[in-house]
Amino acid sequence: MSADAVSRLLTQTLPFHGEPHGAGPWWEVWNTDPQILIPVALAGFFYLNGLRRWQDRSRQHSNWRTASYFSALALLLLALESPLDYLGEHHFTFHMIQHELILMLVVPLILLGAPTTPSLLGLPRPLRMDVLRRLLGSSAARMLYGFMTKPLIAASLLIVTLYLWHLAPGWYDTSLSNEFVHGVQHVSYLVVGMLFWWVVIDPKPLQSRLSYPLRIVYLFLASTPKHFLGALITFAGDPLYDAYQVAEPVFPMTIMNDQGIAGLIMWAPSQTMHLVAIAVIFFMWADRSEREQRAQDDERMRLAAIEDEARTGEQP
Repeated sequence: MSADAVSRLLTQTLPFHGEPHGAGPWWEVWNTDPQILIPVALAGFFYLNGLRRWQDRSRQHSNWRTASYFSALALLLLALESPLDYLGEHHFTFHMIQHELILMLVVPLILLGAPTTPSLLGLPRPLRMDVLRRLLGSSAARMLYGFMTKPLIAASLLIVTLYLWHLAPGWYDTSLSNEFVHGVQHVSYLVVGMLFWWVVIDPKPLQSRLSYPLRIVYLFLASTPKHFLGALITFAGDPLYDAYQVAEPVFPMTIMNDQGIAGLIMWAPSQTMHLVAIAVIFFMWADRSEREQRAQDDERMRLAAIEDEARTGEQP
């Protein structure tokens, strides 16, 4: 079955993503999608409930981590439920902003919030002990986790996902005309983005398998194909997606200007975020190296003092 046939079938059987918005100024168009609001609310509830239950803590969980996690949830709602979602149906630029918010801000902030322990502790005990404990403790789950968090696999999944959604015939247009496919697109970005940043950020108590220097190399190499895709979109000579040729524009911009700006957003701000991440990792590496060097110096001085004391004691 061709991509066009699939698109027509889905459009006939599922509602158009823009229909629930109705008329009115764009800044008044806010969504209230239960399939988004309920999971986000549950994610916040389980996290807070887990922090409440987590009394005997084996490691520190700073307040900034909690703030990071809830900032991520707020940004996710901003991306999916605010007028940005409506504007993304009419302009490629705003759709790209929506996706970059998810990939470059929401996902890293979630992982910096170290959600593993509080979210698991916040779940109902039967679900946590009888279901998840057995599931996550299985050899198959451990093998899958080890495979999916390999740097090459995580980077490849992100790159392939981005290229398929933007360049595979009919994929992007279908995501704009079908609410279910649009949701699949967002979930795919969340999943592959989580795997990509998992290699860079230590989501406590779990840790990345890469050292700080290798994380810098990983970020540089793995992000390059994404920036190249942004350049392809920016300098494309023709409109890439039929949906934006028939969509009624909200702001006075041509289709090609809109497409060029969208490509630049994937390219330049994304590259800036990766460079910021590289700089942060470098300073963390330098700080750890300095602390290790100080510890080694202190240990040498302690041993030297013991030797001096021993020699002094041996003198008549």
